[in-house]
Order: sequence, then structure tokens, then C-alpha cells
Amino acid sequence: MGKIVIVGGGVIGLFTALYLQEKGAEVTVIDRGDFTDGCSYGNAGLIVPSHVIPLASPGMLHKGMKNLFHRSSPVAARISPNIDLVRWYLRFTGAATDKHVQESIPVLKELSLLSKNLYSEINESGKLDFPLWHKGLLMLYQSQKMGDELHEEAEIARHAGLEVSELSAADIRKLEPDALPEVSGGVRYHSDDHLNPSDLMKSLIARLEKSGVKLIRHCAVDKIRTSGSKAIMLETEKGPFGFDQLVITAGMWSSKILNQLQTRIAVQPGKGYSFKVKTASTIHYPALLSDVNVAVTPLGNGLTQFGGGMELGFGDLKIRQARVQQIIKSVGEFYPAEKGIQIDHGQIWQGHRPCSFDGLPFIGRVPAFNNVFVGTGHSMMGVTLAPATGLLLTELISGERSSLDLNPFRLDR
Repeated sequence: MGKIVIVGGGVIGLFTALYLQEKGAEVTVIDRGDFTDGCSYGNAGLIVPSHVIPLASPGMLHKGMKNLFHRSSPVAARISPNIDLVRWYLRFTGAATDKHVQESIPVLKELSLLSKNLYSEINESGKLDFPLWHKGLLMLYQSQKMGDELHEEAEIARHAGLEVSELSAADIRKLEPDALPEVSGGVRYHSDDHLNPSDLMKSLIARLEKSGVKLIRHCAVDKIRTSGSKAIMLETEKGPFGFDQLVITAGMWSSKILNQLQTRIAVQPGKGYSFKVKTASTIHYPALLSDVNVAVTPLGNGLTQFGGGMELGFGDLKIRQARVQQIIKSVGEFYPAEKGIQIDHGQIWQGHRPCSFDGLPFIGRVPAFNNVFVGTGHSMMGVTLAPATGLLLTELISGERSSLDLNPFRLDR
């Protein structure tokens, strides 16, 4: 396959590098940061085949509009004259239909299960060294309205072939004895796993560097040089990089890079926050606190990560304390021992999820260039879908038969 340059060193780019290197390619990964400051480090670490309903859905459209102007709401959107953001809103609104949801369910299920199986294979083989827990995922709720929504989603997942259990308040108390009495019920998805994302990234980086993959840090792309239907060189602040094949897995920056190739994809940043703390009591299972959109990930040794927020269109690095405080408040409403968590500014992580307009990732070749490939737009499921995306891009670049139909992920949809 020759020389391949990957732009973007998050979990998508690194898994792509892993599979390409195993096929014999000479791989270089360049990143505008140091490989430790993106969404791949601070995300919830959940592997969620249960998430078969795409972000672009009637329910999410309703939630987004309802919470649009609330500073501390779980879901918000920036109102600005940015033309790309306006285009994204319009396309998102057009895609948020029941028909789109029904068509996307089997697509997301197959992609997620492929990734889940790849994680298990990698973990069992010892190729990468990271803990992988098979404990499922709890979707907890307090209000009956939220419970009704979760039960509807559970039925959809069950119909798609996933194993789902509905939990009473007593069931939850058996699993999480310290949960508040106000937690009135939940749903358990047995299909889901979780991991420590920072351990995964450290293991990927160590493996790639040991195998000869070049990782170039703090290197932004200035220009892509082309010749006819091929891209031939990157101009960067660290000099030129030539290649046979170019792969763009740069998260929310992918759109800007692709604009140089007169290629437009509808991706907007969805900003979120997280922090890790030693909890006062043991939290046993990963969970989503559904009434407040907060993710809970136990990482072992009493350490738990809490995360939440979805600020669409916010690409800045500003930490909005109102949203962080809302996460802290929400945790105390489900786990009383954690009421009033104290964290300092340095403990707060923020990241920008690349959200596609229709809730499906972009995985494929740039139509006008036969040697440029893209993997981005995974929204909140970057870690979940990373191995599958890396494998699918490797199969596409090498000319092998694809493990899945790539048509739903094409760039020109």
C-alpha cells in the first residue's frame, strides 16, 4: 500500500494506523496536539451497541429546541451567523425523521457490534494492554416520562436483537445499593462494555511507536497540494509530507481540511465536559443518568469518571462552569454520597465531538480524489466505533472486500 499519512491522532486515526501498519503500509500520523488532548482521552469510554438510534431523531430534535436557550441544560446549541452551522441545522432537521431512524438502526447496530468484537479480539490477544469490562450499561431514570422514553427505546433495541432487561427500583438497589430512592427504574443493556479511554490511548501510542509508525506531534496542516485527481503532499509547520494515500481522521477539524479539496461534509463540534474523582462510595456499573444526560464510568480502584453536556457549534476552549456545575449537581441527585463533589479547574476536561448532520459517521473515499479517505463524524460514539472504522478504512485502501456496506457512510450523501 506504500506510504500513508493520517491527519488526526485521536482513537479513530490510531486504530486506522494500527490496521494499516499490520498490512505492511509505511504509516505516519500527524496531529495538531500531542495525542493526549482530544475527545479520545476524556470521553466516557463506553462501547455501546445499545445506541442504535442516531443523534438525528425526532426526540433529539425536540430536546435540542426545548433546551436551546438554557445555559445549564444538557443539550444546547450556539446561535451565530456561521453559515456552516446554519447548513448543519437545516440538514439535521431534514434528517431527524422516523424513516431515517428506522433505516439507521441496523446500520449502527452492525457497525457497533463489529467494533465490540474487534475490541474483544484485541484485548484477548494481548496486542493492546487496557482493561475491558463486560458489565453492560444501566440507563437510570427518575421521572416516569423519561422511563416511558427509555422503555420505548429498549423495545426498539430488543427488536433489533440486543439483550435488554427492564429494572425496577428494587433491581437497581441490588446493583447499586447507594443509589437514591428517587431513582425509580432503569434499563440494562447487556450488550455494552466499557474501558478506560486514557489507558486505551496510551497502549495504542506505545504499540504504534514500537511497530515503527511515526507519530508527529504539534503539527497542523497548512495546505494540501494536489495534481489532477490525486493529493500529493501536505504542507505543514514542520515541513512537507509526501504520501501515496492520505487519510483524514481529524475530528471536528476534518471539515476545514476537506474544504481545501472543495469537499464539504456536514460536521459540527458538540462540546462536552468530564472529570475523574475518587468517589465516596463504590459505583459498580457504568450508567447514563437519563433525566440529566450524564455518563458515569467506573474505572477501577474507586475512580469514577462523570461526563455530560452537548453544546452544538461550540468549537472554543472555554469551560462553561454552569454546565460543569450542572453535572456535579446531577450526580448528587442519583448517588447521594457524591453530593457536592469538589473539583478544581485543572480536573475539568473538555472536548469537541465531531457530530454529523444525520448521526452516522463519514467513512469512505473523497469522490474527487482517488487517494484521499475520511473517517469522522462519529458524534458521541468515537471510542465505540473506532476499531471498526479503522478496519473499514484499511479494507477500502487495500482494495479488500469490505466487512460492511459503506454506502450509508459515504461522504456525498
